[in-house]
Amino acid sequence: MLSSEDSLVLIIDFQEKLVRATGSDNLIGNVVKLVKAAQILELPMILTEQYPKGLGETVHNIKTEVIEKNNILEKTDFSAFSTPNIFQKIKDYNRKNIILCGIETHICVYQTCLELLEAGYNVYIVSDLCASRDAKNSDIGLNLMQNFGAKLTSLEIVLFELLKSSKHAKFKEIQALIK
Repeated sequence: MLSSEDSLVLIIDFQEKLVRATGSDNLIGNVVKLVKAAQILELPMILTEQYPKGLGETVHNIKTEVIEKNNILEKTDFSAFSTPNIFQKIKDYNRKNIILCGIETHICVYQTCLELLEAGYNVYIVSDLCASRDAKNSDIGLNLMQNFGAKLTSLEIVLFELLKSSKHAKFKEIQALIK
């Protein structure tokens, strides 16, 4: 099971043009919940931006919630793990479980997932926070990642798995996010 002590949140490319192209505006609120929960539970978090000059920055609603702006990192490789500064940041946090979501499921999330798995990380795909321009491609990407060993999960499963109990000191704060 996930725990706050050995998990990291990796959010891939929730950028202006990509969000519009995938029609995933409805996911933004839930990604904000994940960002807030990560901060409440003191989980390290990295956000990536694929070529922001062309695709825009991380959407405003998400970006404004991120406390550590230096953890919003630019990339040009599809896999975030192939980008040296992102690879190093993930490695420096020394967490074995990566909670992964993003756009596009079948490209950047998929390639990042595979490289993380190859490097020995446990990868948890928050499937309800992933999207592609074509839903069929997203489904194929999710299936492939699961076949390669990633665990498919959802936002609520992740949050309650991290809490473990209603007696957790941060339970009410997390519960307030999803009500």
